[in-house]
Amino acid sequence: MNVWQEVYDGGAAGYAAVLEPTLLAHAERLVQLSGAGPGTRLLDLATGTGTVARLAAARGAAVVGIDASPEMLEIGLRLAPELDLRVADACALPFPDAVCDVVTCGLAVTHFVDLETALAEVRRALRPGGTFVASAWADRGSSPARIVGELVDRYAAPAEHLDERTWAAPARGVEILEGAGFTRVSAETHSFDCAFGDADAALAWVVASPVTASRLARLDPERRELLYREARDALAGARLTGSFSFNYYVATR
Repeated sequence: MNVWQEVYDGGAAGYAAVLEPTLLAHAERLVQLSGAGPGTRLLDLATGTGTVARLAAARGAAVVGIDASPEMLEIGLRLAPELDLRVADACALPFPDAVCDVVTCGLAVTHFVDLETALAEVRRALRPGGTFVASAWADRGSSPARIVGELVDRYAAPAEHLDERTWAAPARGVEILEGAGFTRVSAETHSFDCAFGDADAALAWVVASPVTASRLARLDPERRELLYREARDALAGARLTGSFSFNYYVATR
C-alpha cells in the first residue's frame, strides 16, 4: 500500500467538502500554466478528487488522472464520470515512454517518498519538449488557518514523508527539478484571497486536511481538545480573511 493511501482514503470526504472548493483558484492557475488545450495529452499526478483533471478536460485536453487513494478517485468519478481516473503509483507509472505532452501535479510533490524516482518517471512519460507543472504551498500566505497550523505543529508529531519546507522555497524547488534533468525551469508565486465565516470554520478547514487529521488522530483526546480550545481562542481575536499562497514550478523535458 502507498504510504499516503490510508491517510487520503480516510480524509477524502472532508477534503472534497471543505478544502477542495477553497482551492479552485489554485487549480485554475495550474491548468493555465500547463497550456492544456485541444489535443493536449495530459497526465495529472496525485489527482485526488480530480479538480485539475476536470479543468484540463474542460479546455479540451485528453486527460488521465492517477492517485494512490481509491476513495479520492471515487469522489472524482462521481463528480465527473467521464474522466479517466486510475489508481496508480507515481513512482511506477503504468504508461509507455513519451506518451504525454504535459504532466501536472497539484500540491503533491511534497508527498513523494522517493522523489528521485517520481521525477524520473515524469520525465520518462513526457515527450521531448513536454511540460511539467507542479505546485506547492508557499510561505507568503496570511490565512487565519495558519494560526491553527502553527498550533498543530506545536501539539502533534510531524507528518512522515511530507516535505513542504523544501518546496516552499522557490529557488530550492528549481534546483531540485534542474538536478532531475529538467530544463527551462521557472518558479512563480501566486496568492488568492480567502475568508472564513467564523473561528470554527477556520478550524474545520485545517482539520479537513487528510494529513492534519491523521496527525491529530494520534493525539490523546484531552490534548487534542486542548489544541482546539487554544485555536478557537487565538482565532477569536484574529482577522478571518487573508490569502493562500502557492509556488508554481514549470519545467521542460
